[in-house]
Amino acid sequence: MISAKDEEIDRVLGIELGSDDYISKPFSLREITIKVRNMLRRRNSNNKNFSGKIFCKDLEILKDDRVILVDGNEFKTTTKEYDLLELLVENKNKAFFREIIIEKIWGYDYYDDTRQVDHLIKRLRKKMLLSNVECKIETIWGFGYKVSD
Repeated sequence: MISAKDEEIDRVLGIELGSDDYISKPFSLREITIKVRNMLRRRNSNNKNFSGKIFCKDLEILKDDRVILVDGNEFKTTTKEYDLLELLVENKNKAFFREIIIEKIWGYDYYDDTRQVDHLIKRLRKKMLLSNVECKIETIWGFGYKVSD
């Protein structure tokens, strides 16, 4: 946020309203450029980068190779487990209905029995627990599933 106001209350209010930073006039264009570049770098390193890799804590997904690594070691999954984990990690903090997961993972609309998603999640969680994976799949009760930062 850039503002002419430079009182502490204005800076605090600006940040409380959701801005990542508060810069008051006069400001340096070079300073703003560096701050924006740093924010973009942090955002890309926390979520995904442009090399086909996505991350969640100690979990790294190499999309081009369809390989999952945990602390540098390969994490074995079935095709559906991989697809599900990729979907959730690529969309961190976004919860998915079971029906949407079926559509995206199995490739068809099916709104009758969604228990197959629950079974897939259960198997994947068990593997993740046995491998001490820090990234966790969360249940959003009455809704579906998500992965958080």
